[in-house]
Amino acid sequence: MIMHVDANSFYASCESIFRPDIQNKPVAVLSNNDGVTIALNTECKKLGFKRGDLFFKMKNEYKAKGVFVFSSNYTLYADISRRLNIIYNAFSIESEYYSIYESFLYVPDFIENKEYIELAKELKNFVWKSVHIPVSIGIAPTKTLAKMCNKLAKDNNGVFLWNSCDKENILKNYAAKDIWGIGNSKAETLARKGVFTAWNLLNFPLDKAKKELSINGFRTVQELKEIPAIDKNESTRRKNITSSRSFGKGVTSILELETALSEYTQIAVAKMRSEHSACKIISVYLMTARAFSDNNKDKEYFNGASAQKLFSTSYLSDITEIAIKLLKSIYRSGYSYRKIIINLQELEDDNDIQNDLFMENLPKIRERNNLIMDACDNVNNKYGKGTLHIGIRTQLNKPKNAYSSQSWFMTRNFLSPEYTTNIKELPIVI
Repeated sequence: MIMHVDANSFYASCESIFRPDIQNKPVAVLSNNDGVTIALNTECKKLGFKRGDLFFKMKNEYKAKGVFVFSSNYTLYADISRRLNIIYNAFSIESEYYSIYESFLYVPDFIENKEYIELAKELKNFVWKSVHIPVSIGIAPTKTLAKMCNKLAKDNNGVFLWNSCDKENILKNYAAKDIWGIGNSKAETLARKGVFTAWNLLNFPLDKAKKELSINGFRTVQELKEIPAIDKNESTRRKNITSSRSFGKGVTSILELETALSEYTQIAVAKMRSEHSACKIISVYLMTARAFSDNNKDKEYFNGASAQKLFSTSYLSDITEIAIKLLKSIYRSGYSYRKIIINLQELEDDNDIQNDLFMENLPKIRERNNLIMDACDNVNNKYGKGTLHIGIRTQLNKPKNAYSSQSWFMTRNFLSPEYTTNIKELPIVI
């Protein structure tokens, strides 16, 4: 059997952990640069707010209705997610991390239905006591049905077991568009074939499902028939790694763009090194805000450039040097830029890079670079991201811990402390 565990209103719930004063109060979490609402708790939804609300349009209404607003604090969310998954692994024979707020747990098939429910309730209560995050749990023989049961669990005290319900009635009242992997576009295709509910799809011929919905639709129908068909999401090496942010406001200075690119490059390289990868192609993209009026098209500029190294590398200094050169090649004065992107491509295992017969010093250079980067990684892991960084990030007048004063820094006016990962931001009990 499979348990699908979903942390309810995860971002909003994380913000409430260390704020007992906002328990059971409406909470909204904003996207990068405080643009739109990306998460809200049940209390906030009941007030009529929804995901996708533009903050600048809704902020007065948020204030009037007592909504607590937070900027996205992904460092906090990632750490809470890690703690949740440690608990999940203790309650299952195997677990699969699906997203930052949901996981699939695999439990033995031989236990009784009552024991499944008791196990789920025990897990739910343990998570609440240990991390103070509410979760809902769906239990079923397939991942698709487990996801379906999780939605039903939210209205059934947080736990729902497929084997203990009126299956036909559930399927007949479950919209096809709400099935995991279907969505609105595929639902429209199915509707033209007379398929509107999960029950209709369950009885849809497999050959037609494969034709209309590809192999994934074929597997979905099998899963509705209680036949496991969706494999575990095995970890695979990424083909590329991207790091980018939208700036808090327009940036015109090449120095600020270089500083921003340097930070984003370090983030991308850190991700790449954590996966023991190296890249051969470095690409940089630069863009202004989109001009929706034809009268402002002369203020719009988008461009990009790429460079390929002879050998793959994970050495931050080399990659940053190339990235800065690419930036200078596409930079044009007179524009107000709103976003810069770095993309590391052609990734391969850092341990399997082939050496060159005619470059005898290459193995020694690579070994030296790896030792330098290992030392940097260790320092940054211990003392915080960016503690050691490329010198170009200090070329502005306000170097250390002053990035929030720069135009390129992401706007986060409602950022909560990093309670669990920064010792300087530990909550103080008086």
